[in-house]
Amino acid sequence: MSERYRATSHEAYPHDTMLSLAYDWERVADPGIPPRWPFKVYLPRDTDDVVKAVREVRERGERLIVRGHGHSSNNLVTGEGGTVMVTDRLSQITDVDERRRTCTMQGGAILFEVDEHLARRGWGLSIIGDHDHITAGGFASVGGISPASHRFGLFVDTVTELEYVDWDGEVHVCGRENDPGRFHRVLAGTGRHGVITSLTVEIIRVDKHRTVLSNHRLLTLDLDDYIRRSADLIRDPGDALMERGVWADFPTPVGALRLGQFSSYHETPQNPIKSLVNSAAFGYQQFLGYWAGRLPSAADELVKYMGMATIMLSPSYANGKNIERFTDQVLDATVGDPTRMLVVLAPAERYEILFRRLYDLAVEERRDSGGITFISVYVKAIRSAYLSKGDRTKRHCELMLYFGVNPEQMTEKVLERLVERVDDIVIDNGGFRYMHSLTSASPERRRLLDPNAMYAEGAGKKRGKGVTSTTGEV
Repeated sequence: MSERYRATSHEAYPHDTMLSLAYDWERVADPGIPPRWPFKVYLPRDTDDVVKAVREVRERGERLIVRGHGHSSNNLVTGEGGTVMVTDRLSQITDVDERRRTCTMQGGAILFEVDEHLARRGWGLSIIGDHDHITAGGFASVGGISPASHRFGLFVDTVTELEYVDWDGEVHVCGRENDPGRFHRVLAGTGRHGVITSLTVEIIRVDKHRTVLSNHRLLTLDLDDYIRRSADLIRDPGDALMERGVWADFPTPVGALRLGQFSSYHETPQNPIKSLVNSAAFGYQQFLGYWAGRLPSAADELVKYMGMATIMLSPSYANGKNIERFTDQVLDATVGDPTRMLVVLAPAERYEILFRRLYDLAVEERRDSGGITFISVYVKAIRSAYLSKGDRTKRHCELMLYFGVNPEQMTEKVLERLVERVDDIVIDNGGFRYMHSLTSASPERRRLLDPNAMYAEGAGKKRGKGVTSTTGEV
């Protein structure tokens, strides 16, 4: 894509300014939130720097907050008057081993840049986030989901080895074969065990830019039809290489506009016409994404809704890179209504129940408090050894409740009640929460919601024996 139209989903909130250190992703949901300025900032370049910083902080009895690019909420990466370690300079790719099909990088490496580096050699990451600024350590600290998660699992399922510095300043190296208990406790641990300084991940042979896939698209206006048909695709993706779906509910002066879309991407014979469709369609979307946030407010709103329409009517052909970055390169979350996401990871067999209860809850909240404007539920299939504790026959799914916020009506009390009710639904159905989105503040409830609690030291058969965290590095 031309650098001229390189877009991001939060153009108004750059990552590389002093101001960015005072905020996290919560700012997208509440633009008026006060800044939480750190007092001290560390900028390590290697593991030795991290060890030195951790030991200094420990000697002073302070808490160290680890921060990548601030995509987390849930009080993970900010702290008023705190001490913050920013991993921006801990960002080198240290090895690509084509024989072993692995890539090793520092914890602050930006995965988009790693993927571009690998692409020049004919390789790529199997799981990568849709934001251009997500770091390797941050993604490993929360799990990591992509449209290919039904094949390759979470990002943590692709990690084979990692190095981290614990809060005593000791360096540990662990992996699937080397100290797997420690390895699984650190993965998806939201930074609670220390600072991830290096990761080795599996890579695949792929040409994401030139290989075009065919979009087998489901479109329906009927909620029951959407839930039933998307459930089939979640549980049995068949030979789909990538897949993603969304149900959208937009209020209008004449009533709600509702539409469900699910895209399953499959291999297709390559030809110039399909490549042209991909280039033209996504060029248009990237053009919209670039201008979102750069226009007067009324025009910005129009561009955002045009972008949402292109998501619902996704192109017939797309290359892998465009599928991975689909929403990020089209929508700017800082344009229009503030937005919030509450992410659920759940057994696939509970998909229909969870979808309906989460959606109904959002509709009820919109009616009763007026705190919610538009409602959407993004869905993906997941086949994760991490979530299933090694049982590869068990499938999971992501349901991301993504909604617009009316700041005047979405008071702290209303938001707290909404989050608690979402968490109740998840616990009732044996699911998890993606812990970098807002969850209950109760440590006991967070243990029930946290997939990492399954691997906590001393955890028994029951969930809920883990520890909670107030640090992260997303």
